Amino acid sequence: MAKILIADDDALIGEVVSHILEERGHDVAVVDNGTQALEMIRLERPDIIILDNLMPGLRGIEVFTKLQNRATTAAIPVIMLTAQTGRNHMVEAYDAGVTDYMTKPFEPECLVERISDMVDKVDSNSLLTDQLL
Repeated sequence: MAKILIADDDALIGEVVSHILEERGHDVAVVDNGTQALEMIRLERPDIIILDNLMPGLRGIEVFTKLQNRATTAAIPVIMLTAQTGRNHMVEAYDAGVTDYMTKPFEPECLVERISDMVDKVDSNSLLTDQLL
C-alpha cells in the first residue's frame, strides 16, 4: 500500500486517522508540527501527505509551499485536513496546488476513499514510469 505522513497538532486526529489507515494496510507516520513534517519528508519520502493548516510553527500551507519548491517533493499528493472552513482558506490551498481539501469534523470513510483514489493514481503513475524506463 502507501506510505502516508500525517501532520496534525491534534493528537486525537493523528491517532484516529493513523489507526484507520493502518487497518487498511498503509504505512503511516504521524508528526505534530510543520517542522517535523519537513524533516520526516526529507528522511523518508511519503507517497501521500495529510496536512493540518493550523499547526504551531509552520502552517500546513507553508509546509506545502516548501514542498512545491523542491523537485523531489513537488509531485507528492497532499490533502489539507483542517478546521478552517472558510472559502478563502480553501481557495488559498487550491490556488497553492493542494490535491484535496477537507474540513474537520470529517467523515473517516470519505478520507479513506480520497486516499484510495490517490493511491490508485500514484500506483498508475509508477507503473507508467516503470514502463517508460
